[in-house]
Amino acid sequence: MNVSQITLIIRRYMPKKPLDFVLYGVFALAILKLISLYFSVNPDDSHWNEFKEEHRCVLRKTEYGVQRSSWVCDDGKTYFRWMQQR
Repeated sequence: MNVSQITLIIRRYMPKKPLDFVLYGVFALAILKLISLYFSVNPDDSHWNEFKEEHRCVLRKTEYGVQRSSWVCDDGKTYFRWMQQR
């Protein structure tokens, strides 16, 4: 088998539009990343009350006094508790 035959074999399996192949790969990786993020979420809220008391978290309010679904804690971070909206 010489070099010209090898290049013909490679070209036979290459797609006509190589950019489409790259875009499909990027799209597949993005879907896999979203799936991994979805399954890595811990919906268990059983320790939230303990954490809230330990870190002295208070509800964040707007300038008009409306409470939002976020908590500001003494560690400087803002925590969003979406489970409370059920």
